Amino acid sequence: MTMIPAITSNDKFHNVIISTGNILNLNKQLGGKSTDEILGGLKLTLQCPKAAAQVELIEADGSVLRASEELEKKLTENNRSEISIGAKIFLNKSSSSFVEQAIRTLLQVLKVEHVDNVVLAYHPKTEDNASQSNSNENIDQLRELWTSLEQFAQEKKITQLGIADLDIDQLQQLYTTSKVYPTIAQINLESCCVVPPALQEYCTKHDIQLLTHSDPEILLPDEQFILPGYQVDWALRYQVHVRCRGVITAKGYILGACNKFKHKLPKLFECN
Repeated sequence: MTMIPAITSNDKFHNVIISTGNILNLNKQLGGKSTDEILGGLKLTLQCPKAAAQVELIEADGSVLRASEELEKKLTENNRSEISIGAKIFLNKSSSSFVEQAIRTLLQVLKVEHVDNVVLAYHPKTEDNASQSNSNENIDQLRELWTSLEQFAQEKKITQLGIADLDIDQLQQLYTTSKVYPTIAQINLESCCVVPPALQEYCTKHDIQLLTHSDPEILLPDEQFILPGYQVDWALRYQVHVRCRGVITAKGYILGACNKFKHKLPKLFECN
């Protein structure tokens, strides 16, 4: 039995939140690339009969959670001060509410009061469902999304903020208008074989940690999403490290999606 019919046939799941649980030990099985990982995690959560006993369907907030108890054990086997929790949000739509949903869901699923760092990867899609590169025209949208992240940082729910895939001009524009400055900048070496010297110099001058990544601009295209009739609103990946050893103890994906034909805000995010 799979979870898919129970979701698609239930009006409580117009909007759905899916947590893959900890997939760290399944990396080789799921594939090394991030798209393979999230797709494999979703299949394990929604399609694998053997995993069905580990999956909770919670109608009250439209969530589907796999292996929550195992994830909680991983997060509590060390003191909170001994672990570092980082996340990366993948967003292809300009929606501050999606950023807020992603962070609140992350905190709720992990059952923590704060995370140590969050990196935003924003690549707006064009009408043909392809990603368009970040440009000056997208900076205003990015600033709005950044403002939502700043709010969580000011509330001490995120310690460090980061941004992905900006060139030197875009990073400068974001930095100079920020209340909470980015302290992490990620660049994709698949599209940029050598780190631009000007970007490296700017990051060094402003104490921004410059990192590389290999994530695609669209983490999970709608046509690859395994819930029929649904489209991806946002996705995030989280990792939990033990600080003194630098060892990853947990890794997973959380995704927000909506029914293309019946869009309703889940109760978890309704205004009070």
